[in-house]
Amino acid sequence: MLDAMRHRRRSWLVLAALGSALISDCTASEGSWADILDHGSVLGFPSYSEANQLLEGWLDTYPDILSKRRIGSSFESRPIFAYVLGSHIESTALARPQVLLTSLTHAREPAGLTVLLYFLGRMLELYAQHDAEAVYVLRSRQIFLVPFVNPDGYVANEARAEKMVRKNRRPTCGDDDANGGVDLNRNFGVHWSADFSVCNEEYQGDHPFSEPETQALRWLVEGNEFKAAVNFHTYGGMLTHPYNWAAIEKLSLADQQIYTEIGDVFQWPQFGPAIQTVGYTTSGEMDDWMYGARGIISMSPEVGPESGGFWPPRDEIMGINRRNFVRMLYVVHKAGAEVEARLVRSSSMGRPVLSHGSLAALPGSASQEALDLDVRNGGLSSTAGAVLGVAIAGAAAASASGVDGAATGVVAAVVNQTGSHVAWARWHRASGSATLALAFALPAMARRSRETLRVLVGRSFLPVGALDLRFCIAEDSGSAVGEIDNMRPRVACQCFGDRPLEGEQLQNASWFRAAGDADGFSALCAAALEVAAAAAAAMPAPAPAL
Repeated sequence: MLDAMRHRRRSWLVLAALGSALISDCTASEGSWADILDHGSVLGFPSYSEANQLLEGWLDTYPDILSKRRIGSSFESRPIFAYVLGSHIESTALARPQVLLTSLTHAREPAGLTVLLYFLGRMLELYAQHDAEAVYVLRSRQIFLVPFVNPDGYVANEARAEKMVRKNRRPTCGDDDANGGVDLNRNFGVHWSADFSVCNEEYQGDHPFSEPETQALRWLVEGNEFKAAVNFHTYGGMLTHPYNWAAIEKLSLADQQIYTEIGDVFQWPQFGPAIQTVGYTTSGEMDDWMYGARGIISMSPEVGPESGGFWPPRDEIMGINRRNFVRMLYVVHKAGAEVEARLVRSSSMGRPVLSHGSLAALPGSASQEALDLDVRNGGLSSTAGAVLGVAIAGAAAASASGVDGAATGVVAAVVNQTGSHVAWARWHRASGSATLALAFALPAMARRSRETLRVLVGRSFLPVGALDLRFCIAEDSGSAVGEIDNMRPRVACQCFGDRPLEGEQLQNASWFRAAGDADGFSALCAAALEVAAAAAAAMPAPAPAL
């Protein structure tokens, strides 16, 4: 089992701890679209029509990266749509990991709706601004968003003074309209149970998937391959996950670890299945079905404080939205490849005895430095394509004899823990960059995997003293080497390092860079992308189908 991604998660924990700074940054760059999220006509929340107007505006503004699909209809025949973010981005035929976000399964929980809408709006806005992380996410993930799982119940609440309709609008309770309906979050097909009477607020329906709303979600989920799902509820600041029907832990150790990593980033004191968070078990839940029947890492954040209730005050709405943006972004990242590289140690050594005989011819001097690297993929998907491009800055002395002369030749070898050869490394400068990188390609990494590598490089090439390495890792974008320059505003990779490169101001353990930005990490990213593209192009073509 993969060790806990402690180093990588520290980066996200830092972001979570910087809540006030992030909120300030969000406020400074939010467009006017955000106003309706806390200035709507329903106690500050947007009405059904106001939210749909906002969504239609985004479809008109961002047709290349946002589309919608009708997945079904409600009991009262309102359409249920899934909005697909990142669905039309060109240049890659590679399958992208899919993530599902839903809200308003329970109609009286509008903060879930605005958190979802805020996430969608900000990602669209940031992508249009060529933000490197948004570029990476929307080129490498496919995000499905269902804002209105229960549109009928939400519309019913708009007209009510108390606004406490929870269930759908099926008339199960005779003339008692207020208590009629089916609790959609008790109507799914894993461990469904006929526990509640027809007027109870948790009435589960006649049988699993008896309701058109849950049938719509079933159709969507069974027609796709979601890696993760986030189903928003309110309130209380807690994160629940499967199995909610069980009184004791039923998950595998591997999946417990995944949920623990997510819980560490959410930083809510109440975390776990229903028995651990609310003190009782529940049957027929959406998360339990998604996980149990489809293998999806599914969860339900209860957003908003206890003090706010189901309809928090207007002045708390945007704070709830902004605080949960980073949490949602982490889950979206984790659905794909969540890569990390770091230097574990370096040590001088004589010529090593390794299983690949040609390693004895490496240039640089009669002694070598062994750079031990820890490379991990803590995500729920393998890395894209067949190769990864890795570029390392800080491994070349500024005035090292022979560095420029060796720029086109092999200068280092990459071996695994058994001493078997993995890759050759070369000095590499991305086009137009002063950053000299030690670059090589690795095979794609499986989900939840880890590789310890040793890079053997001539000692005379390296700086004197302690090494301060910075890394960028690029997944295969499916593009040829010659296309990288033209695509730079739209390609990005994951970079790591505690100190900045030239022109760089941020000092974080990890960050995302687009290849065309004017700083050192971006030049390093471009080097990694070029190495990945070259390695992918050199691979033999697949055999034709018979």
